[in-house]
Amino acid sequence: MKKILKWTGISFLLLFILLLAAPFIFKDKIVSKVKEEANKSLNAKLDFGKFDLSLIRSFPNFSLSIENLSIINLEPFSGDTLIYSKKLNLTVDLMSVIKGDEISIRSVELIEPVMNFLVKKDGRTNWDIAKSEPGAESAASESSFKAKLKRYSVENGRIIYHDESLDFYLAMNGVDHSGKGDFTQDLFELNTQTEVKSTNMTYEKIPYISSAKASIEAKLNMDMKNFKFTFLENKINLNALELGLNGWVAMPDTNIDMELDFSAAKSDFKNFISMIPTLYSKDFESLKSSGTMALSGFIKGRYNALSMPGFGLTLKIDNGMFQYPSLPSSVNNVFVDLNILNPDGVPDHTVIDLKKMHVEMAGAPFDAKLLLKTPVSDPDLDAFVKGTIDLTAVQKFVPLDAGTKLTGIITADLSAKGRMSAIEKQNFDQFSASGGLVVKGLEYSSSEMKSPFSMSILDLTFNPKNVNLNAFQAKSGKSDFKATGTMENFIAYALKGETIKGKVSLESSKIDMNDWMSDSPSSTSSTDTASMTVLDIPANIEFIFNTSIGTLIYDDMNIFNVKGSVQIKDKEIIMQNLTMQLLDGSMNITGKYSSANLDKPLFALDLAIRDFDITKTVNTLPTVGKLAPLAKSCTGKYSVVMQVNGDLDKTMSPVLSTLNGGGKLNTSTITIQNFPAFSKVADVLKMPSWKSLNIPTVNPSFKIVNGRVYVDPTELKINGMKGTVAGSNGFDQSIDYTMAMEIPRAMFGGAANSVLNNLVSQANSKGANVSLGDVVPVNLLIGGTVTDPKVSTDLAKQGANVMADLKAKAKEEFDKKKEELEAKAREEADRLKSEAASKIEAEKAKVSAEAERIKKEAEAKAKAKADSLKKAAEEEAKKQAKDLLKKNNPFKK
Repeated sequence: MKKILKWTGISFLLLFILLLAAPFIFKDKIVSKVKEEANKSLNAKLDFGKFDLSLIRSFPNFSLSIENLSIINLEPFSGDTLIYSKKLNLTVDLMSVIKGDEISIRSVELIEPVMNFLVKKDGRTNWDIAKSEPGAESAASESSFKAKLKRYSVENGRIIYHDESLDFYLAMNGVDHSGKGDFTQDLFELNTQTEVKSTNMTYEKIPYISSAKASIEAKLNMDMKNFKFTFLENKINLNALELGLNGWVAMPDTNIDMELDFSAAKSDFKNFISMIPTLYSKDFESLKSSGTMALSGFIKGRYNALSMPGFGLTLKIDNGMFQYPSLPSSVNNVFVDLNILNPDGVPDHTVIDLKKMHVEMAGAPFDAKLLLKTPVSDPDLDAFVKGTIDLTAVQKFVPLDAGTKLTGIITADLSAKGRMSAIEKQNFDQFSASGGLVVKGLEYSSSEMKSPFSMSILDLTFNPKNVNLNAFQAKSGKSDFKATGTMENFIAYALKGETIKGKVSLESSKIDMNDWMSDSPSSTSSTDTASMTVLDIPANIEFIFNTSIGTLIYDDMNIFNVKGSVQIKDKEIIMQNLTMQLLDGSMNITGKYSSANLDKPLFALDLAIRDFDITKTVNTLPTVGKLAPLAKSCTGKYSVVMQVNGDLDKTMSPVLSTLNGGGKLNTSTITIQNFPAFSKVADVLKMPSWKSLNIPTVNPSFKIVNGRVYVDPTELKINGMKGTVAGSNGFDQSIDYTMAMEIPRAMFGGAANSVLNNLVSQANSKGANVSLGDVVPVNLLIGGTVTDPKVSTDLAKQGANVMADLKAKAKEEFDKKKEELEAKAREEADRLKSEAASKIEAEKAKVSAEAERIKKEAEAKAKAKADSLKKAAEEEAKKQAKDLLKKNNPFKK
């Protein structure tokens, strides 16, 4: 028995060791399979961090745990994160791993996933990441992974669905979901449970569900062959509103067919008003309520890129009432009769019929009616709104958060009736529109707001042609606004999404943009961040604002006396001769910002700047320091006329590599202190004065090409030195400049000046009489980067220049001595000739023949003597020049 127990214990020990070792044996095999399959089938980048394998947790299956799993889209959704999960747990069949032919997945668990599903306006979807190259389908069908799921789950997930083609947005936060079913079967039942902490849904910018809690228990019949899913038993709760859902959804191909109907399971009015966030979050259980409610609807038909299903919604509320026990007033006599019907999915066949809406808030009645037909082709409208809302009374029937203040009176009396075609044809007599909307004394503040908001007056009047903004005065924090103007095509804008046009005069003594800027970056996904930070200009707004703003504060910048025209049109902001004062100077702006492509917003500006302070500019506008790094070391003022255009990133900052433009700069006297490149020049030239430079007026022209600034050759004076500068610098802080300077020798450092002086003095000591001049031309070559500059000069060439000067001086001395000796020879010849002539005259009386003989003899002697002297002079000059060059050659010392 002891032996049996012993060997049994050893066997279990070996088995346990095998269980511990197996993950390490098969780990690389599984991971390589994951990456291989992803690369083979996805048009996206799959990445993950730490992973772990275990047989202990799920024996006899593998447990595979992957952290920081992400799937990031490629073009045309490049950079968007489709799925991110803090952790992914998979249960994998052990025998399928050992055999290696195919790996079977039994369960999937996602921990804190974020899923962003996006449909572009043209119908493209970001989840369509399966490769479509030839053979991709066969590769997919022959995948080494087989989903033999028995269960799956999502823990604390965030799911976003944004359909730009429908202007539909759904966001669910805090999603816990689980499903159980045998996915190895073609036909099986799937049991699911879902809890959602917060649900938000908007359609065409109108919020239909806001911060609603949701819970769903659903049993579905799963027909995997036909990809048809039928709802069997289910219960859906949105806050306190319980709905039942019946029907089916099928996806046999790229189409989605459906036949669904839903209805409220209970008829209490209280269940319906739970969908109002303010009411549901404020001690909802204690709320007293009465009245009945009936809600039902359907969705039936086919959904694809070209069609949508038919739908219908019916809502009836009779004699609704609610009141909080702790508050003095109530909301009474709530009546709603609404029917929305679209039988076939054709948008123009939609009919919205709000036969009645009546509510009395703290005794004040409010009524509305709406009938809208043919909303796409020719909206046929019959509507009115009439009533008064005393905002001060709201706190008497709805509990407000601590620190919240709400006051003011809203009075509405509006009516409209007719077809849109009458307005489009300017047959205004065939369309009735009248009334007005007035808001007085509105004040709103809360603990969540940076600053309170108040509106002393808003006065709008309506007619078929336009809406008149008779008066508008408001304050937000330290900002104030006054406006008047007109708006045209308002009804077509509201009903058909056509362009609304307007002209508005806007005045303000002060606008502080910082009151509306977030203190901290959003913690949402990158997709959300992009939509929140990039300024999206609506395509169907065409407004002209004539502005006059006393002070505009943005970040740390104070801008004064802003005046000019700002136009909003075609998803652009267009500025025309917008003038302002800032940075101790003034600026005129003409240009535009375009959000036509939200992935790459553009700007193009013509700037005329006068007398800006350099230091304040660099401290306020970081882009200037990147494009002109020298400015960080400068003090003084500058003016510039320039054009610049480029892209903006998702934080609305310029993408420096895309900047192009150019212009002309003008400076007054500026001082440059300790600019690294000039400090390096000071060291090279042994001239400390280069570390602190004074530069009078300079007027360089420049170009900007893909973020690199190119400066044209420009004359300048630096600390009494003249020169020319040209070159370029990049946003990567690289520099490449040449400075051709004329430097007085007296300004050189001792070492450099000594070299030049020695060359000259040695030449002159030999009688060359060389003078190099008081100014030395020096070329400075400045490269490297702003923080690590490389400086070289052509001082070595100055020795060659001196040698050339010495050679020239030697030749000059040679020619001079040669001329002197030739002159002496001529003088001697003339003297001898003169003496011979005198003797001839004295002896003339003598024999003529003798005289002739003497004359010829004298001339012969004179000529011989002259030739001899001339030759001697030439030899002497050559000898002296040769000695001079030999003894004074600086390059042989």
